[in-house]
Amino acid sequence: MELTVLLAYGALPAIFLGAAAAISFAYNKLHARNTQSERDRDSYLSVLESSNDALFVINFVNGRIHQANAKASELLGLTNEELTQRTIFQLHPKEFWHRSATRIADAWEQNGLVYEDIPMLAASGEVIAVESSTRVSSYKGDPAIILFARDIRDRLELQGRIAAQQSLVREQNEQLLSSIRYAQRIQRAVLPEAEQLQELIPESFILFRPRDIVSGDLYWFAEHQGKIIVAAADCTGHGVPGALLSLIGASLFEEMVKEKGLSDPGAILDGARLGMIQALSKQDGSTEQQDGMNVSIVVLDKASRTATYAGGFAPLYIVRNGELIEHKGDRMPIGPYMGSERAFSTEELDLLPGDRLFLFSDGLQDQFGGEHGRKLKSSGLKQWLVKTSTLPMDDQYQAISDRFRLWKGKEEQLDDVLLIGIQV
Repeated sequence: MELTVLLAYGALPAIFLGAAAAISFAYNKLHARNTQSERDRDSYLSVLESSNDALFVINFVNGRIHQANAKASELLGLTNEELTQRTIFQLHPKEFWHRSATRIADAWEQNGLVYEDIPMLAASGEVIAVESSTRVSSYKGDPAIILFARDIRDRLELQGRIAAQQSLVREQNEQLLSSIRYAQRIQRAVLPEAEQLQELIPESFILFRPRDIVSGDLYWFAEHQGKIIVAAADCTGHGVPGALLSLIGASLFEEMVKEKGLSDPGAILDGARLGMIQALSKQDGSTEQQDGMNVSIVVLDKASRTATYAGGFAPLYIVRNGELIEHKGDRMPIGPYMGSERAFSTEELDLLPGDRLFLFSDGLQDQFGGEHGRKLKSSGLKQWLVKTSTLPMDDQYQAISDRFRLWKGKEEQLDDVLLIGIQV
């Protein structure tokens, strides 16, 4: 028994030692928790004081507001004490309570969330649109959500004004586009259909690629008194301004050929130049110097099997047996001109069966593209015409159309494109 008592007394220090260790562990854990809580509180206070947005520290379980900053009080018209007596859900209109609870749960699962579909309710009853962002944290050892709320009323008002302006611009653009499409119908009604040229000259084609809906390039042809007159014109500008000039040009060709009976290409250009100057003259008699058009005209006499040509800043190419012959015409526009005015000259063309004649605007040769993004230039166009000249006319049309598409690639089309091909 003495041994037992001695053993019992001997165990007392070990028991005390274990109890002391447990008490020490519990104390250290409590101290660490209190230290962490103090750090959390200091961290929250630092964030609360530095934030430019309304900030709330929320209990994740019940939505109770632990802390809020001065911006939150200012935004909602509630004191800090009043805010800490409420839940976050009570700061929203009732119809948004369920959505708010869902957002809080989502924020916890996703470790943060940004949303702006839940407004806040001020003490005055005003509903305030806010952008909310959340992050997951803890408060005094309990899970917590930190919610930042930014007033976006000014932003939404600005967005509304911008949306209204954009809507007005879209409406104006639609009206403008409608007007341009109507102008396109007028232009198509005035100009002949491209397919009709093949009724006059079976071996022919017209490659026509407007840059915009309406075009400043103009093709015109007619048969009059046994002669076929074909013209290619490049009016100043493109789009609507160019299209207006093209209508003037078409009406002048109609007047010169069908009303005045002219069949000499030089005389047609002389009359068109005078008509263009008169059409563009202001009330004081002055004209805009840069307006007008460049034109090449070929007249084919079916009876004598001869052809004549005249050009104003618009050459004519003839491809014969793999070689290209260039007729340059006169260096004068159809319109106002600063240089000495003289009559356009008419050239007699010596043609052989199989010769191919090409009238065109400068849209093809001025187009940037290819491997190095350079202009095609007249040299490139000449090469295309020669290399495709052994193909049937329809195939040549398709080949040049494909070459232009591949050459342009992703480059923007700079100008209207017009190429008329005729085989004798």
